[in-house]
Parts: sequence; C-alpha cells; structure tokens
Amino acid sequence: MATPVRLILTLCVLFAGVGAPGVRAETRAILIGVAQYQSQVIPDLVGPANDVTAMEALVRSMAARDVVTLRDGAVSRSSVETAIHDMGTRAVAGDWVLVYFSGHGAQALAQNPTEADGAFDQFVPLSGFDPVRQDPETFIVDKDFYAWMKRYLPQDVAILMVVDSCHSGTMHRAIDTRAYAFTPRIAFRPVDSRAIELVARPGPKFGALRGDALQTGGTSARRDDLPNLVYIGASRDDQLALETELPQEGAPQRGVLTYALEQALSMPGTNELSPVADLDGDGMVSVIEIGSYLNSQVRMLTAQRQESTLFFPTGWAERPLFSALPTLRLPYDLPLQNVVIAGQNDAVLAAPINAPWQLATSSNNADFIWLTGSEEVLRRSGDVVATGIASLDAFAGVMEKWHSVLALRPLVSELAMRLSLNPLGSDELYGEGAPISIAMERAGRSGGQRFATVFNLASDGTVQLIYPLGADGDGRLGAEMPHSLLDTVVVPPFGVDHIVALATPEVPEALRAALRNADGLRTTGGLVGLIRSELKRGRGKASLSIAEIYTGN
Repeated sequence: MATPVRLILTLCVLFAGVGAPGVRAETRAILIGVAQYQSQVIPDLVGPANDVTAMEALVRSMAARDVVTLRDGAVSRSSVETAIHDMGTRAVAGDWVLVYFSGHGAQALAQNPTEADGAFDQFVPLSGFDPVRQDPETFIVDKDFYAWMKRYLPQDVAILMVVDSCHSGTMHRAIDTRAYAFTPRIAFRPVDSRAIELVARPGPKFGALRGDALQTGGTSARRDDLPNLVYIGASRDDQLALETELPQEGAPQRGVLTYALEQALSMPGTNELSPVADLDGDGMVSVIEIGSYLNSQVRMLTAQRQESTLFFPTGWAERPLFSALPTLRLPYDLPLQNVVIAGQNDAVLAAPINAPWQLATSSNNADFIWLTGSEEVLRRSGDVVATGIASLDAFAGVMEKWHSVLALRPLVSELAMRLSLNPLGSDELYGEGAPISIAMERAGRSGGQRFATVFNLASDGTVQLIYPLGADGDGRLGAEMPHSLLDTVVVPPFGVDHIVALATPEVPEALRAALRNADGLRTTGGLVGLIRSELKRGRGKASLSIAEIYTGN
C-alpha cells in the first residue's frame, strides 16, 4: 500500500523486531523537535516541545534506556546525522529505534527534478534557516533522512517514519475565523516556496555501516530505497498538517498526528488490557492497525481537514510494531468542553448541573461558542456546527450530542468497515439542495458475518435511526459492498451531522431498542455506553465508523 510521501516533521522511526528469533527487542529513540526558529520569515511553533516530551514518556513506558533528545538550537544537519549514525553503531538485530522529528515543513525547487520525485524537494527548515543566506546546517531534505537511515541503520530492524508536518496544501472547506484554534505546520506558503532554491548539501560525514547504502551514491536516497521502511504522514499532499490544544482548549498545544499516536498506544481499548489501537484485540498493534486508527483519529480531531497516510512494504500489514506494548496511562474519561455563550442574559450565568460542558473565561479559551443573537453554535475547528439554536434547552441538546461524539471518537475502528460520503467526500461543505449519498464500505479485514446498526446525530442533537428499518430485516450485511444506506439532499437547519455506524458479529438488541426509544428526540443518553459494550462484546470483530457531514449556505 503506498501513498505520496512528504518527509518533514515528526519523523518516527520504530524499528520492528525483524532480527534473529529469540532475541528480545530493545527500544531506542532519537527525539527531535524544533519550535523556536529564530527567523524573520518562519513563525515559531508551540507544539513540538510538548510533542517531544510526550514521545519521551511514551518510549520510556516501553522501558527504553537509549534515548537521545535534540531540541531547537541543538538540531542541525550535523547533529541529526551524527545521532542516526551513532544509533546505528548501538542498535542490534531485533531492536526498535524511534527517530522522532516535530516542527515545520517546507518545499523548494528540486535540484535534480525527476519524473518520480517531481519538481520540488521536501525539506525541514531548522533554527536559523534563512532562504536568502542559506547555511546547509539549517535545513535537511527528505532524501538526506532516507540516505542516512539507509547508510547507518542496520537492515535487520524495521523503520517506521511518522511525519507530523506538511510541505504544501490548503484548506478544502473555508474556516470561520470567529472560532478557529489550529496552527498549520508549514514554514512557507506554497506560492512562496516556488522561489526557494536550496544551496548544495555536503556529502555524508561518516562511512557507511550498511554495504547496500553505497548503491544509492551515499548522498541521497528515496523512500523506496529502504525495503524495511513503514511510513505514516500527517496529511495528504493537498492538505495542511495542524497543531492545536488537545484534547480541549486550555490543554497543551500538540501536533494532531502526534497526539493521536500517543493516544493510540497509551489509552486502553474496550478490552481494557491493550492499547486502543489494538483494533482486533489480539494483544498487539500491527502496521495496518496503527495506520487505520491514526487515519480515523486525525480526521475527527481536525474536523475532516487532515487525513494521515500510510505506506508499508509488501507483506508487512500484520507485522507487530513492538515487542512489548507501552504502559496504558491515558485516561478514557473526557474533560469538560469549554463554552462561551455570547449575548447571554442574566438567566444564563452557569452551566446546568451535570452538563457536559463548563463556561470558559473568554472566546480564546472556548471549544464552542453559542452566539445567541444569530442562534449559531461555532466550534474551534472554524465551523458553524448548529443553527437555529434559540434556547438553553436547545443548546444543551447540541452539547450533549457533541459530548457523545467526542466520547466515541477514540473508539472508532475502521479496519473492517468504513462509512463513505459522496460525491464531495467528508472535507467539503455541502450547500442547500446538494445531493448526499452515504454508504458502508469494506476496508482491510472484513471476514465473517456482520450486522449493521446506523443512526444520525443531527446538528441540533436529534437522534435519527437510519438502519435497519422495516424492510431491512435484522440488518445483516451481505457480501455485496458498498452497502448503500441513504440518498438525500441538504435542507436546513445547517451545521454538522454525524452518521454513526456499528457493525457487530451479533445483533445489538439493547442498542437498537435504545435507538428506537430515542428516535426523533434530542437525547443521546446511554448510547455511548451501549456502543462501548457492543465493541467489547465483539472481541475485536466489531467496527465503529463516524462520518461527519458539514452543511451550510
């Protein structure tokens, strides 16, 4: 499976146990973060410092003892190459080595354009990078990273690169600037990068530790030159990679992909014994599981504006990522969402008792803003998520719906089944009268009998049962896929609807009974617990997918 690559920030290199049988793999790590750029043209970031701290805690929970950290001014071409070389002298067959890099990404005119690589080079600008007066010590091209890993790291380890950055891209759906709390990790606008030409880069500092590295010429390599490389990118080439405060406003600023990776490996799954990214419950997290889980989480954490990508060698889909799993240390319980009610009267001075939100001190600290004058609810993703919200009771319905969606998000498992939204996909805005087609598609693993249960959580919080209805019988999914669920057109009220689909090996009688009782009402009480129970009962054979539909004029 391959997708276009973008090697810029958050480079995770996790070396899977591919050494001799019986050798206990050791976890080693190189953690690199650049947040302070000391530049007139590159904005500083906040997230990389927190990302590196979080990733160090993650690898320490895997009993990693050999951990090297490079931050800000300590990060240079020489220091990174030296760290990778020295790690190569210590790593042995079967080790896992995490090489993590978090910061901005960029692109420049390629020095040697090829049909395979295109007209641009992707690169990492480091502290002090000046596009006019360039110093090779202040930037690293993606081909340099590949060359160093091929030259210095043993071939009997497996490499996982996770890149929490972008080199180009844009927003597919316009943002509402009244409530937007994300920062793109891109050093230059794509139009500006077309004028950047990087100066010549020096050759390798050290002799090759791998004989096959000489085949690449030693100075550069492509991703395909490493047959032991698994690659996860933060976003598609046409999207931006983002950072924001996670899991809610007031929390530390984080790269979205990095936060999702930490959650994937540190939060307990429905079996409460292995990480939530162990989608099949077999006690291990495989390449295909981490890729599928991160894809769904990044999409939902960014309101569908960002989608992670995955590349892995043939035959590696089911390869376990670790010899030992990390400590499960992240709580499942959600923090309360912060809300600002603009234009409130004296009757709205505090959140109701047991409400799934708390009042924020200012709009800068708010996850949601209710504009009582225009009757709109805004979310910090830069979207109007509900309209026509004229009363506190109506607003409570919206917030209860979002509390349920946010509680379900970490449990999304699309390894076997995924909802699809056509014709525009999930990252576009559907205007009034626009047609929408929703279907259930098979993905990756999909063997065995499944029963589908599908419902909508409308923008105002109303529950709407979609499947199965009368003629659908017990909702048993047939062999023919995709399975069409709904064809409709957009009508007011506008906002964000969430289609929730659960595929289980047994009929979820209790969940369906609760959905029939809630159908047409603004109440999601109890649904999250029932879905969690069905996922646990499914023992890794159940799937949960959530499609977000953004509508408006």
